[in-house]
Amino acid sequence: MELSSTIFDWKRDYRGNLGWLSERTIFLCVHGSRAYGLATEESDLDVKGISVPPREYFHGFLHRFEQAESKDPDLTVYDVRKFFQLAADCNPNIIEILWVADEDVIQTSEWGEYVRHFRTHFLSKKAKYTFSDYAVAQLKRIKTHRKWLLDPPTHKPTRDEFGLPETTVVSPDIMGAIAVLEGATGVQSDAYTLKFGPEVMHAYQRERAYHNALTRWQQYENWRRNRNSARAEMEKRFGFDAKHAMHLVRIMRMCREILTTGEVVVRRPDREELLAIRNGAWSYDQLIEWAERQDAEMNDLLEKSPLRKSPDRVYLDALCRNVVEGMIGR
Repeated sequence: MELSSTIFDWKRDYRGNLGWLSERTIFLCVHGSRAYGLATEESDLDVKGISVPPREYFHGFLHRFEQAESKDPDLTVYDVRKFFQLAADCNPNIIEILWVADEDVIQTSEWGEYVRHFRTHFLSKKAKYTFSDYAVAQLKRIKTHRKWLLDPPTHKPTRDEFGLPETTVVSPDIMGAIAVLEGATGVQSDAYTLKFGPEVMHAYQRERAYHNALTRWQQYENWRRNRNSARAEMEKRFGFDAKHAMHLVRIMRMCREILTTGEVVVRRPDREELLAIRNGAWSYDQLIEWAERQDAEMNDLLEKSPLRKSPDRVYLDALCRNVVEGMIGR
């Protein structure tokens, strides 16, 4: 794809010190909806890449680089070392760029192809957790937004509603200490009442309930003010965010494919069904039932998966060194 020259136009002004970025980017590709084959006319162009900084970034202390970002297009280029770390952790947004279709590769090199050649070594059973966690986050957003659609908060909570005065009666230090104790044990204990006194504990519980309600209100207001108008219309029409639903199904299916085949299928063979889900083909109840069933099956797939439990990080470290040493003299 002939995009690299325009993508890197921004480099001259980016902090004034990344003029090397274009020529030292060993791999650059289209990412996101366009790579999945799920883009619409409104979809942005997302691009990700891998770069090896010059020698001084490895041997001195004045220069630091982890990643560079820009907008229009939405571009992120990672230091090769950071990329290897994220890919070894089976980060869903990172690992998949090694499996994009050839037509989605914008710029590559012998070292970019070297990394792609060894891409299966990044995969492990850890994918079950990273992809599943990503899917669960999507599901949580769908459920939260649906709750807001069906039963939106009516007003900003007040302290008076929780029986609290205008100013807190429990110091931030004590609030923090009790929260840490509860977080460590996972339960509310009578020992806390003995330590802090019943009045303090009662006030703490009311303060916490108020702050939780206030946080929920702020999250709702932020969602209501900032959500895309097209997404708002979609949610109004279907009763939930069908775009989130599409990506939830995609992520869970990709997780299944990784665990069973040891491959990351980026360009989706189920494109038409996924787009149909985005257009409301599945009901909310159908989506929830499917997602919960898939989640229950993942543990069995994990047990039977031929993948290694965790990646051989020593082997991957050697591969990373090979890339760096191959580029460092340039």
